[in-house]
Amino acid sequence: MQLSFRRQDDGEMERPPTQRDQFNNDDVELVDALVRETLQNSLDAGTNGEVIRVRFALHQPTEAECTALLSYLDLEQLKAHLTACSLLPENLDLEKPNLLLIEDFGTTGLTGSWNSWDKEPFCDFWRRMGKSHKGGKSLGRWGLGKLVFSSASHARVFFGFTVRAGDPGQPLLMGQAVLTTHELGVERFDSHGFFCVLNEKGMQLPVTEKAELAKFEEACGLTRTNRPGLSIVVPYVQSTVTEQRIIQATLRNYFFPILLGRLVVTVGAVVIDAASFAPLAKAHGGSRFATGGLAQFISSMRAVRNGEVQPHALPANWQSVGMATALGDHAKTLRERYQKGECLCIRARLLLKQKDGTEMQSKFDLFLQKTADDSDTLFVRDTIVLPAEAKYFRGHNVLAALVADDRPICAFLGDAENPAHTNWSATAEKVTAEWRNPGARLKEIRSALQQVFDEIVSSIETVDPNALIDFFSAKAEAGARGARPKGPIVRPPKIDIAKPREKAYRLVRLKGGFAIRGATSLTPDQLPLVIRVRAAYDVLRGNPFSKHDPLDFDFLKNELEIVSKDAITTALGPNTLTIKASSRDFDVAVSGFDVKRDLIIDAARQ
Repeated sequence: MQLSFRRQDDGEMERPPTQRDQFNNDDVELVDALVRETLQNSLDAGTNGEVIRVRFALHQPTEAECTALLSYLDLEQLKAHLTACSLLPENLDLEKPNLLLIEDFGTTGLTGSWNSWDKEPFCDFWRRMGKSHKGGKSLGRWGLGKLVFSSASHARVFFGFTVRAGDPGQPLLMGQAVLTTHELGVERFDSHGFFCVLNEKGMQLPVTEKAELAKFEEACGLTRTNRPGLSIVVPYVQSTVTEQRIIQATLRNYFFPILLGRLVVTVGAVVIDAASFAPLAKAHGGSRFATGGLAQFISSMRAVRNGEVQPHALPANWQSVGMATALGDHAKTLRERYQKGECLCIRARLLLKQKDGTEMQSKFDLFLQKTADDSDTLFVRDTIVLPAEAKYFRGHNVLAALVADDRPICAFLGDAENPAHTNWSATAEKVTAEWRNPGARLKEIRSALQQVFDEIVSSIETVDPNALIDFFSAKAEAGARGARPKGPIVRPPKIDIAKPREKAYRLVRLKGGFAIRGATSLTPDQLPLVIRVRAAYDVLRGNPFSKHDPLDFDFLKNELEIVSKDAITTALGPNTLTIKASSRDFDVAVSGFDVKRDLIIDAARQ
């Protein structure tokens, strides 16, 4: 195996891989992108409804393993090309490659020809960039997701070891270095290099010798053997890629297929599945999962989707007649069920038209459930959650979800997705090329959840006949006369406004933190007093508590200084803790926060 970069002719354009920013930005961080792209590819490659199992592990090779592994890395060539690109970090020791291992099982592996061109997964993965032959319900579409593997490496390299369904006796091994277009001596080289075997025509081919494959598998600590699937090895893994952050990214991004029983993820020794999800989410999932309400909501959605509860179907013309007319008399019943805390499911049908004249009937489901805790919104295509789409729904004390997993609508929305799979765009090249009126259809899909909420939930209100009396009752102008209307004189009622009850505690801002202290109004019969406190750094947009990142601070890790007097504090999550006060003079001071960021505190008596 050797590292080979293609030499460029003078007439060729430079095409550096500038798309890396798609996978490390304000909407999605590198670890999230790594987890999202890995799991989506594994789900796409699933076979016959089998549960997909994915393993993440960080591995530090022994001295013997390092020696074996370095024979595949072609260090002399790798160092030369990294230096030519100015991409070799000063403190990177190429002799000691730490590894990130990613393996999936229950999948097909990279099928297709490995020694010629075709439109199958092997060529799509290794020989194409920015182009994919996935369609239908497939989660990946852009052919760019594999950039996250090289982005996770300080040396921009990764290897792929695959066993293919239908050909388990012929494993394949190849690697890639994704740098920039560069010059070495007087020659210009392409940005993409391959760890491979070259044939007589210069085509990059994988290693097929079983002895070499077994040596590589043992040196890296892989567990593939002869089971179909794909194993990714990322040498010189970035320090930001930790098992803790992979767990958090898995919980944040793929809770939906995990809770539906379609995906099991192992990170180190931690197994994340439907049974273990709730306690893991409370420990590692941040405020979004602290109460367990979101996990329970998805379980309720699962019951609906499994046929235990029939969804309410909207008429086919719901877009043209409006949601109020579409719901009709059923709105009252749905409203009553919502008030009782039931999980509502509304099914909307949709006609999609392709530009070649093909018409497709499809559907998507809308879920609503009342909650006393923080609201949360999910926009889901098949099993992938698109976080940036949540801005199209506004509601309080409600768990809401739009789930589109019917094949036609999955194809439409998949074509509208950005490469990082965080949001949909009606002007995306694929959707405008394939579909008629994508802007109108996407608007109908996005707005449906808000429309249902407005009709069912927002109309639950208390009627106050005197609410606007100060605006529409005015003295007559001087000198004006007029007959008093017949009937009794209605005067606004006198309302005794009760004094608001004083809080039993005080919230005090400190430099680099805050304090919760007993108030003079705290009486002995109120003890012990339990207070739930949430903290987060302020954000420009959205809910700061739901956007909290445990890397900012984490109560569970004892990173902050907590000084208590007459009170016991217990961390419930990275940004949530409870205070149990035993006297009126209790005092809990929390410090160690970043003084350059605005700290938001929410304290509520339990």
